[in-house]
Amino acid sequence: MGFKKRRVKLEDIARRLNISIATVSRALDENPRVKKSTQEKVFKMAKVMGYMPNQIAKSLSSGKTNIIGVLIPRYDEPFFIEVCRGIDQYARNHNYKILISSSRNSYKFEKENLISFEKGLVDGIILSPTHETENVAHLNDLINKGMPIVLFDNIREEVSGADHVIINDEKASFEAVEFLIKKGNKKIAFIGGIKQKKVFQDRYKGYISALAHHNIPLYDELVLHCNSLDREFEDKEILNFFRGLNISPDAVFACTDNYGLLTMKTLLKIGKKIPDEVAVIGFGDLGPGEIFVPTLTCVSQPSFEMGQKAAELLIKQLNESEDIDHIKTIIKLETKLTEREST
Repeated sequence: MGFKKRRVKLEDIARRLNISIATVSRALDENPRVKKSTQEKVFKMAKVMGYMPNQIAKSLSSGKTNIIGVLIPRYDEPFFIEVCRGIDQYARNHNYKILISSSRNSYKFEKENLISFEKGLVDGIILSPTHETENVAHLNDLINKGMPIVLFDNIREEVSGADHVIINDEKASFEAVEFLIKKGNKKIAFIGGIKQKKVFQDRYKGYISALAHHNIPLYDELVLHCNSLDREFEDKEILNFFRGLNISPDAVFACTDNYGLLTMKTLLKIGKKIPDEVAVIGFGDLGPGEIFVPTLTCVSQPSFEMGQKAAELLIKQLNESEDIDHIKTIIKLETKLTEREST
């Protein structure tokens, strides 16, 4: 038969040592008002009894949890995993921990998660808004209440009071498509994500701008905006797209690494040679493209650095004096094209 173990409290340690709860609390905080010998006794007893500090209780007295809330649209996207790694590394180096949650690409869940964060669990928030986030009133409300916020990636409009970390998606896409054009490709397909998402809108703008700049025709048939938010269905969408084409593309610009790899998988499945018949460029350069055969040419996005910069900006806000107004900062990171075997 199992048993339920009661969590050890400060009063339990105090009772065993026959001292006050206040003394135990001060000793665990290494308060100089408590003698070193008493501190040592308290720490030893706490260890023997298996005492674990109550973070929520500590935050009530200090007003800080030293926890950063991170809200991303999905867990299965390598880009967001890499950004979170960057946030975590910088945060831990500055004595903060991170609490990651997903909005599951839902504006409703985004708001619910932010409400949970607001209820005292985190000191500040790093957020990538969903494609459904057209109204930022909920973010402005948090900022007006004093919650430090940093936004990254899919920022539909600038939010006053929140710092931003971004890349120039349109410029990066223009350069990738221009690279394909300069290699002699004239029937270039576009594969992006859901139309409502700002980053995919900007990458599509870069694609059509590059075609127009070089007088290359835009074939509507060669444009796919994936509606799926699940990898299994994205795979099927891309396969159906290529099987249904009447025009054979000689190159593909894919808006993520995932779309790029699924594109190459599909092209090989239907008997196309890469890059002899079809060249492929992805966007992200987050690792898997280097081990696929052929290796994937990518727009290299500084995802890890984006996470580091987001954490740096947030912690800077957390350390600012409450007496001064926060000066909004926008960091725009550079991308580069990494050429591999797929082009």
